[in-house]
Amino acid sequence: MEFIESNRVHLIQRMGMITVKQIADDLLACNVMSCEEVNTIACEKVEQEASRMMIYMILNKGSEACNILVKSLEKHNPFLFHDLQGYCTTGQVEQDKLNYLIQDLKYVYLSSAFQKYHPLGSDIDIIFDLGTAYTDVLLWKKDIRNSRKGQLTLNVLLEELKNPCIIEGEAGKGKTTLLKRIAVLWASDNCSALKKIQFVFFISLTSTRGGIYETVCDQLLFEQYPICKQDFMKMLLAQRQRVLFLLDGYDEFNPQNCPEIEAMIKENHKFKNMVIIATRTESIHKIRQFGSLIAEIGDLSEESCKKLIKNVLTSKLADGLLNQLKEATSMKSLMKTPLFVIIACAIQMGESNFHPSTQTLLFSTLYDLMVEKNRYKTKEITEKHIMLSINHCGDLALDGIFDQRFDFQSEDLVDVKEEVLLASGLLNKYTAQRLKPTYRFFHKSFQEYTAGRQLCKLLTSCQEAEVKKGYSYLQKINTISDITDTYFNLLLYTCGSSLDATRIILDLLKRIDQHRNISQLFSLKNLALESKYTKTSDNVTEKEDLNKTNKDIFADCVINFFYESSSKSALSQDFEEFFGGKSIYINTQNIPIYFSDFFRYLPNCVSVLGLIKLDFFGNYTPSKEIDDENVEDVQISSLKTYIPEKAVSLFFNWNQSLRSLEITLQDFNKLKKRDIKYLGKICCSAASLKLRISNSAGITGTLNEVLETCKNLQDLTVESTPLTVEDERQITTMTKLKTLHVRDLQSENLEGGLIDGIKKLVNAEGLVFDNISMDEGDAKKLAEGVRNLRKLRLLYMNHLTAIGDGITYIVRSISDELSELEEIQLVNCCISSDAVEILVDGLNVLSGMKVLMLPWGDDVKVCLTKLLELLETMPQLTKLGLRKWNLTDVEIRILGNFFEKEHLENLQHLDLAMNCVTSDGWLSFMQPLISLKKLVSVDFSSKQDWVPASLLVCKLSQVLTTLNYLKEIKVTGWKFDCHDLGLINGAKVNCRKQFQLVHS
Repeated sequence: MEFIESNRVHLIQRMGMITVKQIADDLLACNVMSCEEVNTIACEKVEQEASRMMIYMILNKGSEACNILVKSLEKHNPFLFHDLQGYCTTGQVEQDKLNYLIQDLKYVYLSSAFQKYHPLGSDIDIIFDLGTAYTDVLLWKKDIRNSRKGQLTLNVLLEELKNPCIIEGEAGKGKTTLLKRIAVLWASDNCSALKKIQFVFFISLTSTRGGIYETVCDQLLFEQYPICKQDFMKMLLAQRQRVLFLLDGYDEFNPQNCPEIEAMIKENHKFKNMVIIATRTESIHKIRQFGSLIAEIGDLSEESCKKLIKNVLTSKLADGLLNQLKEATSMKSLMKTPLFVIIACAIQMGESNFHPSTQTLLFSTLYDLMVEKNRYKTKEITEKHIMLSINHCGDLALDGIFDQRFDFQSEDLVDVKEEVLLASGLLNKYTAQRLKPTYRFFHKSFQEYTAGRQLCKLLTSCQEAEVKKGYSYLQKINTISDITDTYFNLLLYTCGSSLDATRIILDLLKRIDQHRNISQLFSLKNLALESKYTKTSDNVTEKEDLNKTNKDIFADCVINFFYESSSKSALSQDFEEFFGGKSIYINTQNIPIYFSDFFRYLPNCVSVLGLIKLDFFGNYTPSKEIDDENVEDVQISSLKTYIPEKAVSLFFNWNQSLRSLEITLQDFNKLKKRDIKYLGKICCSAASLKLRISNSAGITGTLNEVLETCKNLQDLTVESTPLTVEDERQITTMTKLKTLHVRDLQSENLEGGLIDGIKKLVNAEGLVFDNISMDEGDAKKLAEGVRNLRKLRLLYMNHLTAIGDGITYIVRSISDELSELEEIQLVNCCISSDAVEILVDGLNVLSGMKVLMLPWGDDVKVCLTKLLELLETMPQLTKLGLRKWNLTDVEIRILGNFFEKEHLENLQHLDLAMNCVTSDGWLSFMQPLISLKKLVSVDFSSKQDWVPASLLVCKLSQVLTTLNYLKEIKVTGWKFDCHDLGLINGAKVNCRKQFQLVHS
């Protein structure tokens, strides 16, 4: 390969000696290149550049074009003849090897061995085919904060593929099948998005060994493959994004077994090959920060479920199973997971009368079936030895979960009868390409079920030694992330195995919840350090971390445990102690069945919840409901409603008042009267209501009707939704409002509308105006109106670019009347130095200030010294913004000296963007930054692009790894090269930090 590259340069340098026309004539005569291709080159003005293009194009055409070129050179330029002849011969040999590799890979992916598999392990003689077992899936595109941003099909995913791509999904969602499907599509040449890919390598991360080359040979090819490791690795570098790695099962991957694959994922900029990694949800936190595209596998649709069942079962068995599923509504949620559909089909082949309703019951039926049906294979072994072996298998599964082990060796089975576990199918044995045999459960989920079954047996045993052993496992579960991620499935199956075990697990959850603080979101080894800075449970770091997804994951997990336990109302009092003050999130596009059971059987728990978050979307296919508007018509028409009937029945049938309900209406282009009626039924169920309306032009003109049904409204947010004067007037009549947030409203302010009536909201504690149309006259009216809002604690005014000197009146109202203010944010509001001085002088009376995002302007830095004197009296401050203050190195050093004195030890957000600081200034600021130990986010973005000094990059990477709570650092405008990014990412990986670097 090195010979080829050196000769390529040599040849191109000398090609200038030959006229393009001579070569072009020979190529045209032999029909190797089209007239269009030759004309494109021949019309080039510079002969040497044209020659370079010619040789590249010829070499890309293959052997025939190379031979024509050689003959042409032999005739026109004998001096180059021998050089090019050797080059083309060597290059063709290497290309032939690569072509053979491509054919070998395609042969593997199209083979029966790759496409046919035993879903329940090789000892259970049930075989599925990828062609019939695969059904099209929908994926949710997600951002770095784990929020869903829209749906993708597999084809769209491949068209928009970014590198690396992470496929996330719960156990059994079909991650492996999806990756195999991609490999088959490539091998079949049936996907246009994969045409540009030259090589696809499907790798199971469960059994990696050595390096990438060794793993590929072991899993896909054979040892002593004709392409040596050195040439293979050079090929990866040369082909770049024309190579696609499909890495399956990162949750079962041991990076020490193959550091090269770990580097390919976490340092992909060095390899530049395309990578798609599949991992379970509980393990994605290990690699989320490295993903350019994150997609979560969605639920299997009802139609896909039916298709899958009909594909793998005979007509009679398929009809029988589908009828059972139709009757058992509780099974619908279970059938959204492909693995459970497959297990149900497999069980149906052997047991036509089973009726499981939960994952545990499904696995339990399978477990008992496997053990009982295969007893005849071990009839010569005593019952005692059989039970001892099965019991040891449970211990093996349980120890494996806590040790993150999914492969077992012969020494793990010393005290048991191996043939019992193999004959029953509880374990599978693998001997190919191994010096020692490896034992595995047929699926990781089955190991988790077996472990949960065993843990339940220990905890509820009559023998004290076994109970003690069971509790010793529970003592290893110490954090919220242990429950929601690492051991979620173990606890799920434990709860599903008995009510007594559920009660014990619930006691564990309550114990962890009582000691809940920020340290529980991190590993225990940092507990001592982190608890030093998190003495109170209301630290915003934890709240924001959990609320970013609008979901209290912990409470959601416990509802899952409740549903899996099938306990109904039997443990209602036990669960009530846990749910007091918690919040839950319900996406009305897909309301899980466990919420229905939760509302039905645990009404006491629902009534003590602190908050229920409910999202409605106007951009999905609505359900058909009866139209009350035309009920007198002979033929009752149908009306599509966007507020689902299921959500109405969930809340309106509620016989007790909920504490607080937060409703989001998003992307509504239309809102019917029946929708408004349904909203009213839902809203009336809560004592306190929060309403957020976003990007919903269809609500314009009807918001006043919506608000009339919300007598208990306390928080209102309107974003990117135009308002009529009637809508605005209705808002001002909502005198119970505590928070009003209006954003992205560019319509002209109407006489008698919101600005004129703002003074009526005398109970308001928070007021946010962000990017709304407002001139100087409007600002003066607003300034007069806010004087009446004596309870105001939060005032945000952002991007009010046309208010002129009106900001001075607003600032004066703040200083004169609003003594309860704790948070001020005035951004891009035509600020002047006079207004800043008025505001700074007024801060003396605002002793409770926690957030100070100060206005910007070219001449406001003159107030810096006075501001810092005031900040010394505000140790409770959590957010500080000095954006666009025109700060230079001098001022940034003054600010750094101030921070080193630790006056603001609680500061969590710092915005110093768009100032005039050089590398020297930022370098001097790095050390003081370490004093702000609780920082969560910082913004050091610059006005213009610039290249930071190497020493600054080194110091920045060191500082970032010392800030334990840092989640995000913005440095847009800072031009980092690959070495800079490698240094920062390397430091982040080594220190196991999760912060996100946002740069140009």
